[in-house]
Amino acid sequence: MNDAASSGHIGFFASARSGLGHLQRVGNIASALRCQGFAGRLSLLCNADVQGLSTNVAQTLDNIRVLDRDDMATEARRICVTLAVSDMMVVPGLAKVGARRVLILREMPGGRLGSFALGPAAWDMVLVPNPADHWAPDLPADFAKEVVRVGWIVRQTGRRRPQDKSAGVILATGGGGTQDTRDRLYPVLSRILERARKQVTMAVTQALGPRAAGQALSEVDRVIDPGSGLNDVFRCADIVISTAGYNSVLELARTDTPTLLTAIPRSYDDQQARVRQWGPLLGHGLEPDGEDAAADWLIDQVRHPRRRSPVDLGPDGAAEAAAILARLA
Repeated sequence: MNDAASSGHIGFFASARSGLGHLQRVGNIASALRCQGFAGRLSLLCNADVQGLSTNVAQTLDNIRVLDRDDMATEARRICVTLAVSDMMVVPGLAKVGARRVLILREMPGGRLGSFALGPAAWDMVLVPNPADHWAPDLPADFAKEVVRVGWIVRQTGRRRPQDKSAGVILATGGGGTQDTRDRLYPVLSRILERARKQVTMAVTQALGPRAAGQALSEVDRVIDPGSGLNDVFRCADIVISTAGYNSVLELARTDTPTLLTAIPRSYDDQQARVRQWGPLLGHGLEPDGEDAAADWLIDQVRHPRRRSPVDLGPDGAAEAAAILARLA
């Protein structure tokens, strides 16, 4: 990386209130920037404490600011951000921050895309964290000067290793779920587990992050907080039952762990579409009115344990995104 590409101040804007997905994606890019030799400043401006972000990732950042999103643009100007990078976060006044502005836009329902328009100015670039043969946003001509699909942005995990202790059956329900989400999701999972346990014996561990309000499913045998290491828990599990967030699905795809995917309703995330795409690749996807089929898959997997092949996710999207941001900075 040349000297020009090693300077500048990149400010990342991301929500920390809806799980760790946005923070993890930004963290993957920040880590890739440092690996590529970027010597400029990296700042993270977010709206809640960054609990669950790994120490290694946090150490790639020069500073982390936790503040209301209405104050983010002012703070970014104060610390002289030269490149503003928003991971799907609407930040008032962002059009006046930095020389250039980039939006990281993961797959989402088309009807919501207008929410991320920069205002009177166009985004200098939209980075889409998926391959060229996957989702492409249908954006107005004045939305962005350039749209680049960089590939999947995900941590490396891999197959379960001989030295890994089995984590058993893991239930991962998403740390950013609201009470309404839990009220709709938990009864479905309860019925699936109850039906399966009439046929097989299994111990279920629920992985709950700090934003899950400590509300565990009554049917689980124990609860853990995996912190920043949920991907390692996924690798060590015999079976995973998981919601279908962007990061969770991709981290599971990199493992060889059989997985039951279920969707939760999100305004900016069509998880049911993700369940349909990835369910057959990872194990089984829960369709509406498909609880019996999901329970049958779980029963069969307990009776006849078997791993699967990790999914080939192609080139590292974080590395590609980092190289682009370094040039823009």
